[in-house]
Amino acid sequence: MKKIFRKAMNVAGSAILIGATVGMAAAASYPDPFTSNTAIVVGANAAPSDNIAAASVASNLDAASAGTTTTTLTGASGVTETEVALGGNISTTTSSAVSKIAASLTDSKISSLLDEKIRWDDGGASGADDYNIHEEIIVGSMSILTTFNDNDFDELLALTNDKQLEYRYVFDDAFNVTFDNTIADDLYLTILGKSYEISAMTTASITVITSEEVSVGVGETVTVDGKTFTLEDLSTTSAKVNGETIASGASKKINGLQVEVKASSIFYNDNFPETATVTLKIGSDISKTYTAGEEYIGEDEDDPTWVWTMPTSLDAAGAYIGVKYNQKETRDTDDVVYEGGSYLLPENFGEVSFDGITDVTYEDFKIYFDESEDLWDNVSQISTANVTDAPVMIIESVSGTKDAITLTTGSQETSKIYLRWAGAGLGGAGVYADNASLEVYYSDVDSTVQESIKPRWSTAYSAINTSTVFSVPAATLGTITVGDTVLTMSANVTAGNLVIRFTDAEAAQSFTVDAGGVELANLTGELKWFGGDSETVDKETGVSTDLYVGTTAVGVYDNDIMTTNGQIIQAPETNLDNDEVIFSVPSDRVYAKVSVVAGGEASTSGDAGVMTVMDSAVSSVAGKNLIVVGGSAINSVAADLLGGEFREGAFTAATGVGAGEFLIQSFSRSGKTALLVAGYNAADTEKAVTYLLNNDVDTTVDVKMKGTSATEATVVTA
Repeated sequence: MKKIFRKAMNVAGSAILIGATVGMAAAASYPDPFTSNTAIVVGANAAPSDNIAAASVASNLDAASAGTTTTTLTGASGVTETEVALGGNISTTTSSAVSKIAASLTDSKISSLLDEKIRWDDGGASGADDYNIHEEIIVGSMSILTTFNDNDFDELLALTNDKQLEYRYVFDDAFNVTFDNTIADDLYLTILGKSYEISAMTTASITVITSEEVSVGVGETVTVDGKTFTLEDLSTTSAKVNGETIASGASKKINGLQVEVKASSIFYNDNFPETATVTLKIGSDISKTYTAGEEYIGEDEDDPTWVWTMPTSLDAAGAYIGVKYNQKETRDTDDVVYEGGSYLLPENFGEVSFDGITDVTYEDFKIYFDESEDLWDNVSQISTANVTDAPVMIIESVSGTKDAITLTTGSQETSKIYLRWAGAGLGGAGVYADNASLEVYYSDVDSTVQESIKPRWSTAYSAINTSTVFSVPAATLGTITVGDTVLTMSANVTAGNLVIRFTDAEAAQSFTVDAGGVELANLTGELKWFGGDSETVDKETGVSTDLYVGTTAVGVYDNDIMTTNGQIIQAPETNLDNDEVIFSVPSDRVYAKVSVVAGGEASTSGDAGVMTVMDSAVSSVAGKNLIVVGGSAINSVAADLLGGEFREGAFTAATGVGAGEFLIQSFSRSGKTALLVAGYNAADTEKAVTYLLNNDVDTTVDVKMKGTSATEATVVTA
């Protein structure tokens, strides 16, 4: 459960807030997932009220993110990889080239990282020496993982950082760590862009001045950590602060903090006492010694997000002082970054950001069963079916795209195929005397044969009966094509069940479904549900082995699964419980865009960062969740979600929403969520937006609500 801050709005005349409520709702309720990485889309020619409604939604989402802040870097430089493969490390070689993000990055990739010489006198006989140093940002095995890797992710993709991200200040030359700071020059090292005074070192530790250093004159007051300190008097050997006299080089606890008079910092002349100054060090500690694994400055000592790292021999060439991310991800934490977010290094030094994904479109496909289907041969135009009331498995394009599926035999293009198990002597297009076969039929969408809506015969794959094993060898049924993505469908029968495998040529990760019914044998068998052969146990009961991604059983995964090429298998357990598998195929392979940068200026914002764009500019917000305001007659994105170019009459025919009514419906779009908020006309759209902002609305994909007033709406289950 997540806390939601919702502001009630009336959009009939203005976008002014008129009240507020605070409530609790599940992750599928508005405003999730629209509290970040969201754009609002209105029609370029929409009525003014649609723009007012969009402004109301934007204000509402900004209010919903109250209490959260986001820090971003402006003007930072570094590297961006636009083809980070899903399910792997961001530094892994892509399909076409070596990733621009190396596991370790230096100034050759990020220009603001140091690569220079520092000069320092350690008090030894040789005097001042030069040391070569450089900085590195290490991303290690930081990865872009999907809900296949962890089905508890809030979004389909996440940038993960399991104790990987690290900063290092590297000594290329062996460094003297056994110096005497009473005779050596002060040693300042610029770590994470911040200058730290190092008062001592060993082969395995550093002592850092953690206090604030201030220069004050007699009578002046400074404030540190909310406490005030006044320099009341000064001599050549001591300073008087808040009534306490402190000798040069010594310290005392005053007002809850340590106050030290920095050695040799007193400037005093009896002839000009008004010019006297001293440097004070003030803090909870004047200095602190750190070893590897201890909390970085300012971090929680018991559960630090960042810790110091260093080798066991700081005096060796190549040794370093580092700061490393310390949180180990588990299924019980939310310690991952979703699209639009980043991991920010301490001191706002740099960041690793998840910038976006490939701009693709998706087409949905469904696999399900029909226990009573009439099947036809490939030539007849008569009214008698070749096979009647046959149990079949159906694979179809949900949108009915005519050429979405191409069969191997005859290269027929169709939107829907039917698979039937025909036992010996039961063949629909012929009689198989010895063995059964897997018969393939298709919907004749191109009207090659008359009465094209009927399932037409394509081919049969004969089974083989050897010993006690009865099977259909792997047969390539055909392909599913969406844009540049081609999925090959292959089938085989083992242990009495039909297994269909969907393989993308662009990625090794396939997925398979397991169909049963009556055990498939050479004389008998039927396809009726997913899983095994027992109606009591298997029908409308999803189990893990009903569906595989690669070799992993995923049939009881609760949430949508994204595969490594960007396919989305929707809510496996829920759909399998209805004996359905629904999957979405992208128009191209999906990659993530990731950047590693350093430098620049840090800025902090506390709103949702919502953008509002015209429908004609929707490509500028690729990779974002969308709230689409207005119907398909005036908003082309709404028309696209509904599957065509509609005017008011067609809008009603497609949605069932007529005059005086509105629609709120969630769609899957390019791997994100698009929420359509539209009425039959402008006034009805106003009612839809007001209802959205004042009621609990389920934003789960495919949930559809229909209403007639700003206070009443119902979920449409048909």
